[in-house]
Amino acid sequence: MGVAQFIRTMKDVGILHLAAGSVPLEPSSLDEARKLARHPWENKAIETLASWWNSEACMEMRTSGSTGAPREIQHSKTAIEASALRTLAHFQLEPGAHAALAMPAEFVGGMMMLVRAVLGGLNLDVLEPKMAPQFPTTHFDFVALTPAQARAMCLDQKQVENMATWKTLLLGGAPLLANWMDDLPVGLEVFESFGMTETISHFAVRQWSPVREEAFRCLPGIVVGANPDGALQVILPGQSVLQSNDEVEILDEQTFRWMGRLDDVINSGGVKVHPHVVSTVLSRIISEPFVVFGRPHDALGEEVVLRIHAHEEPANAQDLRTQFQQLILESLPRHHAPRAIEWKPLDQTESGKWKSPR
Repeated sequence: MGVAQFIRTMKDVGILHLAAGSVPLEPSSLDEARKLARHPWENKAIETLASWWNSEACMEMRTSGSTGAPREIQHSKTAIEASALRTLAHFQLEPGAHAALAMPAEFVGGMMMLVRAVLGGLNLDVLEPKMAPQFPTTHFDFVALTPAQARAMCLDQKQVENMATWKTLLLGGAPLLANWMDDLPVGLEVFESFGMTETISHFAVRQWSPVREEAFRCLPGIVVGANPDGALQVILPGQSVLQSNDEVEILDEQTFRWMGRLDDVINSGGVKVHPHVVSTVLSRIISEPFVVFGRPHDALGEEVVLRIHAHEEPANAQDLRTQFQQLILESLPRHHAPRAIEWKPLDQTESGKWKSPR
């Protein structure tokens, strides 16, 4: 279904479900919603809705801080609406579909879930946006989470059973690695999203389960290309070209493979190493959170470093180092293998993403 056709089918008003009660998703219900709110995250969701319904032409959004310090940005409500409608159309979310807000409403991902619910007439549950959200035992048609949230939920058998009743799970905000995906319920449709600050939310997705797609496919009306350096260029409907700092392999004007960010590339002895490529291989055998990054090296310029989240080095660290190195050497060129492997605590952003040391 195209976006234009989808818009013509939308008539119903959605429902906002709070812990103490429910209200229609329309401006006249704001006061009632404020009276029902019992938790800070519910208040933030309500105030985000108030901002969406006010007379301002633009809306202020907060970035998650995964590639730097979080900052405030502004987007026109026209552009925000277009992004939300593309998602609703792509996943065929019709009025009455059951969705959840489990991310902070002050960040882009959470704000977009609220706008989608308003425009699509969805039933939206507002949950505490913590690392392992506690979902009620009920069916959800559409849930958006960060990979860290989904991974944490997979450690709770009750939550895995809840997830088994869902239809679609959209993961976004950080690169998705395969080291825990087998823990997700069989039959759940899982997609990875791709977006950047200038596109407001995701503009492309790829399916991970039950079918694994290698490339991202753009949502309706969006075209992609690359500059001479291989950096992704995005053309939104009616807008100029948006230049990103992501290195991609363009398959056609709506399909691409992501290689990694150009500003994360490690130049080790003249060899260009993408941390994402190395992480994808290592995720087959490392279950703990980890990052791959570059560190200054006297002879090579930079060395590849693997840091695994832990408070101390395990007793079998040397055996693990040998195992990791062997896997990389079997899968990638020699210079891609980490020269340093360490176990140290990793920091997280406010939205739960693991940060590379800078």
